[in-house]
Amino acid sequence: MGFTYRTEPQFDKNFKRLTKKDKYLKERVLGKIEDICTNPRTGKPLRNELRGMRRAHIGSYVIIYAIIGNEIVFMNFDHHDFVYN
Repeated sequence: MGFTYRTEPQFDKNFKRLTKKDKYLKERVLGKIEDICTNPRTGKPLRNELRGMRRAHIGSYVIIYAIIGNEIVFMNFDHHDFVYN
């Protein structure tokens, strides 16, 4: 089954801000996005207010995403201390 993906404005804003000076982080995030698109159920399911979403860690950073039908929606990307706020 093929998955398409899209990003939310919050994800785009944080991705641009955090990877502007760190090209290695950018490569790691893009690689993780590719992995998620290949097998979206690899991330850990979230609970409570974020039920229905999943997370994937990249060092101390976290990608929050949701699987909606055949589409993966990347909601947020930030440092672990800030991503859940």
